[in-house]
Amino acid sequence: MIKVLGIKIIDRIKEAGLTQEILSKHADLITTRLGFHEVTDEICSREAYIIAHLRDKNNDTDKLKSELQTLGGIELREMVFTTEKEPVNKESAIGNVEILGILVERDKNTVLAVQKILTSFGCNIRTRLGVNEQFFGQAAGLIILELKGDNSQRLLLEKDLKSMNNVHVRTMVF
Repeated sequence: MIKVLGIKIIDRIKEAGLTQEILSKHADLITTRLGFHEVTDEICSREAYIIAHLRDKNNDTDKLKSELQTLGGIELREMVFTTEKEPVNKESAIGNVEILGILVERDKNTVLAVQKILTSFGCNIRTRLGVNEQFFGQAAGLIILELKGDNSQRLLLEKDLKSMNNVHVRTMVF
């Protein structure tokens, strides 16, 4: 089983320090962490997002989530990858940020096909993170995407990926 935890920090200035403190306390559970927020020359968003790829230690990950939930001003989402396929969404959930998790079992043809699909939907991919992973004892790749743009295109991307063998797709929306 593979777990990815999504954290939305509603007010970065007030909540980020407390969130970082809890994440640091549980650093041994976090294999990869990605944080991002909107920043331009004109604006620096108070909202922030953290995506944490977790080691599979159920009791410890439950403690981490429980401690985070005691904080005011954050929202949690979770992706869990198992061998089960996730059903194809007919419509995307409404939210400002959509995160797509893609677990690709290692097969040269599958890897190349996934890359081709991601390239063709490149205008909808704002952030991309790739991590090497083990999935039930076999080499796999975990890809985390932050999606933007046209909702119908994002749904097509998800549908194309979910139609493939050896590809597991999960979503979280904030």
